[in-house]
Amino acid sequence: MKKTMAEIEGQEKKLPQKMLTVKEIASILNIHPNTVRRWEKKGLLESYGIGPRRSLRFKREDMIDFLDKSKSEAHKVSG
Repeated sequence: MKKTMAEIEGQEKKLPQKMLTVKEIASILNIHPNTVRRWEKKGLLESYGIGPRRSLRFKREDMIDFLDKSKSEAHKVSG
């Protein structure tokens, strides 16, 4: 039984978003992976432990929120 495009698009919206690795975040922000880990340990960047090894993963929205907060705090200091 074939699904319509509307059904497929509806299911895609329900699927969880791909979580980003430390390396992916570092690459996007053009920083060293240890910086990402340091921010995570300080509680500045929210992370999630995935799987039995509790590998660090990050949501794209959390990264964007972190950047927005960092940007607004930088404006407060300089302004």
